[in-house]
Amino acid sequence: MTFGWINCSVWVLMNKETRRLTKLSNEVRVEMGCRLVDLPPAVDEDNIKIPKLDESIADYIRSDLIPRWSDLDQNQHVNNAKYIDLILESVPISILASHELSNITVEYKRECGRDNVLKSLTHVLNGGEGGGLVNFDCIVCEHLLQIVGGADIVKARSKWKLKFVDSFGNLGQ
Repeated sequence: MTFGWINCSVWVLMNKETRRLTKLSNEVRVEMGCRLVDLPPAVDEDNIKIPKLDESIADYIRSDLIPRWSDLDQNQHVNNAKYIDLILESVPISILASHELSNITVEYKRECGRDNVLKSLTHVLNGGEGGGLVNFDCIVCEHLLQIVGGADIVKARSKWKLKFVDSFGNLGQ
């Protein structure tokens, strides 16, 4: 028995001058028409605005993060997936040990490169501080990644669900 696979990918178009995403022009749309598939998004967009986080309300801060060479893309900017790793640097160990990431919404503000020193901030919206965090089935956090003494790079909201616990009370994966 053979299976036929349909390969697909999602592409975006960026304006090189404004560095912002842009829509396809009608001219390009006509030329590419036979290759384009009009499907609804795979995931519904999260329309909840992510507020700006600052040090005064951040529960956890991790400073002096420096992107590694392997974090960079071909343009010498930090790869988008690596921003999430840097954001999670400030998530407390008590959450990482007892919960697993179930959802993350990321709002990219600007690029950063290998010479930038970064700071990751996390604010826990529910669960309080310290050891009380492990008692919640779902924890929501807000995050900010910024250049030390400078601009915001990424804002994010993460949701964490309690890890599986077996009948003996042991955390599973």
